[in-house]
Amino acid sequence: MNKPIINIIISSFFIFSFLSCDQKKEQKVELTTIAQAEIKLDLLDLQKKNRLGKDTVVTIANDPVYHKEKKYNAVSASVLIKNEIDLTKIDPKNTKIVFECIDGYKPEMPLELFIKSNPYLAFKDVDAPKGAKWEPIIKNGNEMNAEPFYIVYTSVSEKDSRYKWPYNLVKIYLEPLNKSTIELFPLKNKKLETGYTLFKNQCLTCHSINGIGGTMGPELNFPKSVTEYWKENELVDYIVNPASFRNKVKMPTLGITKQQSQEIVDYLKYMSENKKKL
Repeated sequence: MNKPIINIIISSFFIFSFLSCDQKKEQKVELTTIAQAEIKLDLLDLQKKNRLGKDTVVTIANDPVYHKEKKYNAVSASVLIKNEIDLTKIDPKNTKIVFECIDGYKPEMPLELFIKSNPYLAFKDVDAPKGAKWEPIIKNGNEMNAEPFYIVYTSVSEKDSRYKWPYNLVKIYLEPLNKSTIELFPLKNKKLETGYTLFKNQCLTCHSINGIGGTMGPELNFPKSVTEYWKENELVDYIVNPASFRNKVKMPTLGITKQQSQEIVDYLKYMSENKKKL
């Protein structure tokens, strides 16, 4: 069996502890350095080598992408990972799984949560029109394709935001859980932590800062921060409702308030002063 690509990287992580001082809780952030493996699986390559595993048909009662019941030819994603990667050599609790899609979308979630959720890697849409492998996806007036792979779950609520359902998927990465935290956390201004958390949860899957994050949308910090060429009030309004600025915009409505959008913009302004050359 061929080995997956493994790079040993040096990563740091944050330990958050709360200490009592004059009956007040104070947050202390410590930086510790550890070495972890960064592992990449090329799904198309594994398919070509007939190493995806045993296929089956799975039914999704309410598919969050197609918004109806769907059936797929699929393989167990957790079995695939266990067959290709020696999980005894990593710490699942401190590891995340990152999904790389053709369109640049790059969602992630904790590896331990993913493995326990009985996920499936769908490779064919049983309900597709005759002569096609997948039914087209219509989103915000745009037509998209789910192939070559789509992560689905048979026992997870489509409303649970902890679970990611990436389609158009080509690669899987295993990385230290806090890899993006190290580079993007606002250490010099802890008041911006709310904006950082909102950005990480709402924006990082599509946009990158200093090269970290998705590539579906534009890089937001280098060579110029988006805050350097957008008017601040318009940027805040755009993040809340992109469709009010652009017809058939690809950026979705995130469901956040104007105050939350301002928190994100304040964080982006901070990062504009902390650029890293790509």
